Amino acid sequence: MMRFDTSSLIEAVKQTAEQVVKSIDEPTLRTVGFAGADLFRDQANQNALSNKKTGMLFECILVKRLEADLVGGTVQVDLVTVRNGNASRDGAYYWRWVEKGHKFVPKNTNVSARTGRTIGWAAHRRAAELEYGNARVRAYPFMRPAYEARKRDAVDLMTRTLAQQLARNST
Repeated sequence: MMRFDTSSLIEAVKQTAEQVVKSIDEPTLRTVGFAGADLFRDQANQNALSNKKTGMLFECILVKRLEADLVGGTVQVDLVTVRNGNASRDGAYYWRWVEKGHKFVPKNTNVSARTGRTIGWAAHRRAAELEYGNARVRAYPFMRPAYEARKRDAVDLMTRTLAQQLARNST
């Protein structure tokens, strides 16, 4: 009967795991997280350019690092999003309408003969649907397809970046 003592092997694996955990610091996590998020942003930019009207949407896609979700330097959260703004400031406040489509209701010009004011919003919407049929503007998604197309590439890139950062930190 052959016996094999694994206690030294287990101890060596534990020490190696501890060294890896110590070498993964906050700057390393930032670099790795941003590498993956940057890939998604680039793909979303390409998707947004394919249906370009003004270019504002393309210019407003950005990567944010969420500070509130950081847990002592062990968790890194990067968000690919669109700068919202509003109609009077720079920003693509309409990006969700482009991504998911929306209803089209023309300007409310129906004036009530009795009161002299425009009719209520609900009545105006009902009248617009009757007049124009299904008044939906089709969606031109750019964020979800970017995620679906590049998620495996992002994991591979983040893995390579982590390996590079670990090699840099160990020397």
